[in-house]
Amino acid sequence: MFWLLGSIIVFVALSGLMAAVDAAVLSVSHPEIDELIQRGKSGAGQLREVKQKLTHSLAVIVILTNLINVLGPILVSQQAFDLYGPGALAPITIVLMLGTIVFSEVIPKALGSHYAPQLARWSAPVIRALGIAIYPLSAALAWLSNTLKRGQRSIGTETQIRALVKLGRKGGHIEPNESHMIFRTFRLNDRMVQDIMTPLEKVISIPASATVSDAAAIIRTNDFSRYPLFGNSPDDIQGTLIARDAFKMLAEGEDDSPITAIMHTPFVISPEMRADELLLAFRTRHQHLAIVHQANHTIGIVTLEDVLEEIVGEIEDEKDIQSRP
Repeated sequence: MFWLLGSIIVFVALSGLMAAVDAAVLSVSHPEIDELIQRGKSGAGQLREVKQKLTHSLAVIVILTNLINVLGPILVSQQAFDLYGPGALAPITIVLMLGTIVFSEVIPKALGSHYAPQLARWSAPVIRALGIAIYPLSAALAWLSNTLKRGQRSIGTETQIRALVKLGRKGGHIEPNESHMIFRTFRLNDRMVQDIMTPLEKVISIPASATVSDAAAIIRTNDFSRYPLFGNSPDDIQGTLIARDAFKMLAEGEDDSPITAIMHTPFVISPEMRADELLLAFRTRHQHLAIVHQANHTIGIVTLEDVLEEIVGEIEDEKDIQSRP
């Protein structure tokens, strides 16, 4: 009786362990594995290999699970038959079936999914070692599985990331303002320069013929950090001016120097340029202002702040606050 009970417990425990490992390996995510590696947890590197060769790893788990689930009931039934005769087979079968469902499937898989990073990390070295030991069989199963697969499963799509962000916000792991910025970032490639630019009629420019003193007067009146420099008309783009450069020249006594001496090469773009492309261009060119040109005509300007506001919302400086009623 003792050996029969012990055999049942061992069978159910081993079957449950394999079910938990299966759920853990499937549930653990690549970001969780990267975090374990960064924290220097043992087995994390092997877990990455197990996850990278997921089909082969699952083949190993399936082989072991089926060995246990096939051999276990046979051995237990044989012991029950030897002890109690043919009449014990039906009760033992019912006990094994209920024990397998509850203690080898439902509970272990729930625990395996919940404690996926820890359990998968602990089991990864064993899975790799057993994978080497039974490589011909597991490789054959992995090949068969890969052969039956058709196409590629889309992973990491924008829709999936949006869903993860919503889950993170509901779970309290992502702040509402952070989720808003993530969603706004995804919309950035749907916005064009013409959607976010300042139209020409609202642009404050400086004549290219102005002196440093003239430019400083305009800057003091409007208090922007950058200005376009136009020639005879807005279509005659000469360059851009950084306000602090003008004040630096003014402090050095260069009041009558031409403003063109300190102007920068203009960054001219099309209104159809995407906002995300513009952000990358600003970063690459180390510039904060672009002049929007269409069909040989200047139609407006756009700044780095305009693009950033598409992500973080309206950015108010001291001037904006002081101008409030």
